[in-house]
Amino acid sequence: MIDLFDVSDAPLVFGERVTLLTDEDFHLPPGRYALMSQTPEWHRPLLDVLAGVRLPRRGRVVHGGAVSWPLGRQGFVRGRGTGLDIINLVASVHELDVDMAADVVTMLVSRPELIDRPVEHWPQFARIEFTFALGLVPDFDIYVIDGSIPSEPSRFTRLWQALFEERLVGKTLILASYRQKQLLDYCAKALVYDGGRFAVNDDLEACIERFPLRPSREDSTGSGATPGDDGGDLGF
Repeated sequence: MIDLFDVSDAPLVFGERVTLLTDEDFHLPPGRYALMSQTPEWHRPLLDVLAGVRLPRRGRVVHGGAVSWPLGRQGFVRGRGTGLDIINLVASVHELDVDMAADVVTMLVSRPELIDRPVEHWPQFARIEFTFALGLVPDFDIYVIDGSIPSEPSRFTRLWQALFEERLVGKTLILASYRQKQLLDYCAKALVYDGGRFAVNDDLEACIERFPLRPSREDSTGSGATPGDDGGDLGF
């Protein structure tokens, strides 16, 4: 469950000030939702507000349980820190056992030997795997995913999807992806953003026809860069 109370938000998106929400009051019941709109380039700042990564300019966002940071973003997996440094940070923030957290990640990823090395030297696929694996370490009540769920035919994909589906039982999901099959496989309803307002639509297939799926600007470039000048990736 997510509740918005009198929320107004106007972040910078690709260097331009955009009014996303104005005095929005909205209740999102538990469920599995595909985020859909005519402006996928605005999905990232919308997810930031919904997930609590960035505070809106006015109003409150209340979560009915622990909410993930938007999984799939790679912006924080960079620099001279090691993978273990990032695991330790996540474990500390979420009050988890560090060894348990490291075991989950090393079990999932294809190159566990890289975790002790600075992430700036990792190949791109290793960063992607690491970011998704890290998102399954805490047990969240609300999962937010910004981008496509792992789908390449690989050991990592099989393991990650199996663990994710286990984690997702009885939980809420908000998925922003341009892959229709993933939306239909993982979501039951649409969370529609239209005209500056949120609404829930039970007919997901009709919404997919109404809002044609296409990559957002950052998906198209593959840069993973932050389109807004506000907010971060992990939310802490």
